[in-house]
Amino acid sequence: MHFSHTPTLTPDSSVFSIGTRLGLALVLGLGAATLGWSQETDFSPFARFGLGTSQGTLNPNLASMGGITSVSANNLVVNADQPAAAAGLTNPTFQGSIHVQGMRLSEGDATSTALTGGPGNFGLVIKQPRSRSALQVGLTPLTSKAFAVTRATTDTTLGNIVESYDGTGGLARAYLGFAHGWRGRHWINAGSADSVLISSNGLDVGAQVDHWFGNALQTATLDIADLSFRDVRTTISSRHRATGAVLGAEAFQVLKAKYNEYKQFQGSWLFRMGGTWSPSRALNTDYYRLVESTLILNNVVTGVDTSAFDEQVLSGTIPAKWTAGAGIQWDGPTGNRIGLYVDHHSQAWSEAATTLPHLMDGSGSWGDASTTAVGLVWTPGRKPGKIVRPTYRAGYSQSTLPVVLNSADEADAYPLLERRVSLGLNTPLKGSRSASQLHLGMDVGQRYTELESIHRETNLRLHVGVTVTPYVKNLWLTPRLYD
Repeated sequence: MHFSHTPTLTPDSSVFSIGTRLGLALVLGLGAATLGWSQETDFSPFARFGLGTSQGTLNPNLASMGGITSVSANNLVVNADQPAAAAGLTNPTFQGSIHVQGMRLSEGDATSTALTGGPGNFGLVIKQPRSRSALQVGLTPLTSKAFAVTRATTDTTLGNIVESYDGTGGLARAYLGFAHGWRGRHWINAGSADSVLISSNGLDVGAQVDHWFGNALQTATLDIADLSFRDVRTTISSRHRATGAVLGAEAFQVLKAKYNEYKQFQGSWLFRMGGTWSPSRALNTDYYRLVESTLILNNVVTGVDTSAFDEQVLSGTIPAKWTAGAGIQWDGPTGNRIGLYVDHHSQAWSEAATTLPHLMDGSGSWGDASTTAVGLVWTPGRKPGKIVRPTYRAGYSQSTLPVVLNSADEADAYPLLERRVSLGLNTPLKGSRSASQLHLGMDVGQRYTELESIHRETNLRLHVGVTVTPYVKNLWLTPRLYD
C-alpha cells in the first residue's frame, strides 16, 4: 500500500529529505492542524545547515548595518568575519550576544509561523594597550536544528494519522586569528604658525584558521491510529566538519583634517576600505539513515523491524568566498560622526552542484550567491555636562541566496532572493568607567522568489549584545606598578 505523505525514505533519497518534508509539513500542511515551535537559528526549509540560507553575522552592530563585515565603522566591535578588524581595536575586548526572531512561511495560500532564537557571536580580542598586534578567538553558530513539529492528517484508507518531526544539534564555527596594523603619520597646519602630527593613514591585515563542526539528528515519525498498521520512524544523522582559513585587510586614509590656531580639532573626512577572501574548503559528513517499523509497547515506541539502513562518509567542496567594502566618514569637533558604507559579498555556489548534491534535494539546486549592503552610522555631538551618548545605525541589504527552486511543473527555476532593512544603536554601559557598550539591533527581511507561488518567508529579528573592555586604570594584560 502506498501513502504519499509517509516520511519513509527510499534508498536513493537525499540527506535532507526529512528537512524537505518538514518544510512541506510547515508550509503546505494538508491536514486539519499544523503546529510548529522552534529554537532554531534559521527555521527555513532551505537552511541546509546554514549553507543555503545563512543568517550572516549574528552581531547586533553588524546586523543593524545591513550585515556589513568587510569594512569596520569603528574600533569598538569584535568582527568575527573580518580577521584584520582585531588590530584596530583600542583595548582588549570581549563580546557576546543573543537574538530572537519570529518567522512566517508561505506557499500559495498555506502559511505557518515559528518563534526561534539562540546565541549570537561570542568573541574575544586579546591585545596589549597601544599594541598594533592582536589575537582573536571566538565561536559563532551557523545554524541549529532544535525543532519539534506535529501535523495531523486524515487519509481515506489509513484513517487518522499524526506526523511528527524532531531535531537536535546543528553547525557552529570556531575560529582563531592574528592581526597586525601599521600607521602612517603626517604633519598638518594648525593656524598659520603651528602644525599637528596625526595618524593620516593605516593598514591592518589579519588571518584566521576556523573549523566548522556539528552533528544534526533529525527524526520523522508516522503514527497511524489504526492498530492494523505499523508505524514508521526514520532517523537521519549528519555529522559535519570542515577546516579552512579567512584572510582579511582594512585600510584608511584621512582625506582632509582641520585644526585651529589653538590646535583644537575642527573636523575631518576619512575614507575606509576593506576586504576578505576565504579559499574553498572540503566538507566531510558522516551520514547514516535508519528506517524502521515501530509499535507502542508499554507506552514506549519500540522498533520491531528495520526496513532500510544506510551509512556512508560523504564529501564535497564549499566554494571560495570574497567580500569587499568601502566607506566615507566625517568627524566633527564635538565628537559627532556620520558615516556611509557599502559592502559586497560573492560566492560561486554553482560549483557545489557536482560536489555537494547530497545537501540539495530534487526541489532545488545550487546557484551563485551574492549580497550587496548599505549601512549608515551616526553619533551625535557631546553636550555640555553630558559626555555619554549613543551611536545609531541603519542598513539595507539585497541578496541572491545559493538556492535555486523549481516551479511546480519544473519547467522554470527561480533563485531564492532576500532583502533586509535594519536599525540599531549602541550606548555606553551606565555606571561603567570603561568603554564597555550595550548593543541593541533589529532587522526585518523577506526571502522570496519572483514567482510568488513558490516560496515566501518573512522574519523579524531582535538582537541584544554587550562588549566589555577594561577601565583605563586597570588595563588587562598590563603589569601593576604597585599592589
